[in-house]
Amino acid sequence: MLNDHEPSKREHDDSYLINRSRVSAVNTYENANLASTTPRSRKSEDKLDYAQLKKDAPGLVAAAAHAAVPSWTSMVLMVSLIFGGCCANVFALEAIIKEQPTAGPLITFAQFAICALFTIPSFLSPSAGPRALFLNPRAIPLRSWVVYTAYFVSVNLLNNWAFAYKISVPLHIILRSAGPVASMVIGYIYNGRRYSRGQIASIGMLTVGVAAAALADAQSKGVSIHVDSDTADTMTTVTGFTILVLAMVLSAFQGIYADRLYATYGRDHWKEALFYSHAISLPLFLTSCPQLLGQWRVVASSPSLLSHLNSELWVSKCAIGGTAFSVLRQICQIEVVKAFLAHLPVQVAYLAMNALTQYLCIRGVHLLSAKSSSLTVTIFLNVRKLVSLLLSIYLFGNHLAGGVLIGATLVFVGGGLYGFEGARLRSVAKKAQ
Repeated sequence: MLNDHEPSKREHDDSYLINRSRVSAVNTYENANLASTTPRSRKSEDKLDYAQLKKDAPGLVAAAAHAAVPSWTSMVLMVSLIFGGCCANVFALEAIIKEQPTAGPLITFAQFAICALFTIPSFLSPSAGPRALFLNPRAIPLRSWVVYTAYFVSVNLLNNWAFAYKISVPLHIILRSAGPVASMVIGYIYNGRRYSRGQIASIGMLTVGVAAAALADAQSKGVSIHVDSDTADTMTTVTGFTILVLAMVLSAFQGIYADRLYATYGRDHWKEALFYSHAISLPLFLTSCPQLLGQWRVVASSPSLLSHLNSELWVSKCAIGGTAFSVLRQICQIEVVKAFLAHLPVQVAYLAMNALTQYLCIRGVHLLSAKSSSLTVTIFLNVRKLVSLLLSIYLFGNHLAGGVLIGATLVFVGGGLYGFEGARLRSVAKKAQ
């Protein structure tokens, strides 16, 4: 975890090193002056200096390591959370969707419950009393979080609901990467924002890429794109695309509302946003209890994880290397582990994995946002989405049509250009101040 007191420690270590250097320099100077007159004294002082240096060596090494390690551990932590957490999240998501495409609401509920559970310890305060629900005072009013949560839960439910309409995970990743298009349109209409030519060009590239990917995907599935076609497949595909477009529009409104909140109350409250956006959402799922219970029964009735791990089909599908798989097989032979895996449904394991990695992914993104520029965040997330897309194709045997691949390339390049242009404009604005 990050240490807020790291700078003061580093200053202490630096001063210690400087003082040690000065002491060594003084000793060297004095010993040089006395060398010609007191050889015995010189030898004894050499022995003392060597003994003292040997004694202080561990401290010097520790101080140097302490000054270098935190930055590396922070970077490793962020990269691990973003690429490990987010990519593992997509893997678990597709493993569930392949077997149960309508499990979107259950997946969303599990993600929200885990995030709320892991973040609530930071806000619990027994001294706050029951009127405050034993929670610490909020920096942002509760009513503002209620409005923000309404956007948040709607966007997540729509994104996961789209899988029920034959939207593949790779296409889902590509279409969701077009979020800046909706953000620009909504920002122009409601906030009167103006955009540079570079931003408009990148958004145009994004739009063309999304349209090309969507049309190519529809044609590869044999779905007619003519208006006079009223087949069930056409309606299913159009409904899936419409749901994702609606999710992008609501996400753009959510971003505008969040910007206004942070402009009023400051941008240092991401932990509060993470907790309240997930905790307030949980009661909204009460109306969907029958649907959630039905989806849970299907998930819980799946084969055991042990039988899934022993399946040769799973080995070839996941493309696990021989060494890693042999180690996994050895772990599975432990009696306690074997008994546990024999009673754990594989879809329940994937559901838990998806919820946990979703939390890790969000933590990694927020840590990166706190430590890096928005351009760095944009590049990291675009690369992460590309890695997730490639993993989905490789691990699950998804085959994308040529038009979809061209569209994906335009989407990722356009997203990168949009981030570069935004960073350039902010740099120009800072220099003008």
